[in-house]
Amino acid sequence: MSLAHDDHAAVLTGLQSMFVELYDVDESPPLGPFLCDADEVEAAGADPERGEVLLVHEHAGDISVGLYVTPGATVRLVTDGDPLTPDRFEAWCMAAEGVSHFVYLLFRAQSGASVSQLELEVQAEVDKYAAALLRGVSGPSLLAGNGVGLFLGRSRAIRRGLYRDQTLIDEPGTVEHDRYQLAMETAGRYAAWLERTFVGRGDQAGLITELRRFYRSSPQEKLVRPD
Repeated sequence: MSLAHDDHAAVLTGLQSMFVELYDVDESPPLGPFLCDADEVEAAGADPERGEVLLVHEHAGDISVGLYVTPGATVRLVTDGDPLTPDRFEAWCMAAEGVSHFVYLLFRAQSGASVSQLELEVQAEVDKYAAALLRGVSGPSLLAGNGVGLFLGRSRAIRRGLYRDQTLIDEPGTVEHDRYQLAMETAGRYAAWLERTFVGRGDQAGLITELRRFYRSSPQEKLVRPD
């Protein structure tokens, strides 16, 4: 199945808009001009078979960025729908992770801050949880009555899909595997704390406030185990 470039870009731009709104980011450059194809990824010495790759080149204090997400993921997301459905979840996670990296890297760069690969991965794991959870919430009315139970059930399903049922593509013992494993464990603890503290009470406003605080916290704070 093929996917037109405009449709591919539209899917990823939609994800960008979702993260910009969720985290109240003032400025995020349009994603379209930064999108790369598989040939450009290979030319940069990276592996497009990973499905999503963020290319970053720094020179004299300036950074150049490119984002690759396989069209095999976005082709499943052209029509709007719940990311938790079995035929969409893996593709949605791949696309959302790439866009998360792009938005967060440039958000931090605007303040002159550097970003480690671990910080990018931790934030992406949190972003996927938060965006998938809140995508299914249309406002406070949903949380009335049984809505809180549905919100909590959705949170548990997302945490299971992201942090328990995922299989890492890198071999155990490699730097990449250990980094992704730590990122998943860190984000998983934080998501469980969010669930106990906000989701279980149906506190959508408190959840968003906390997510925005975490987004702007230091790398060291992101790694601290929640109480």
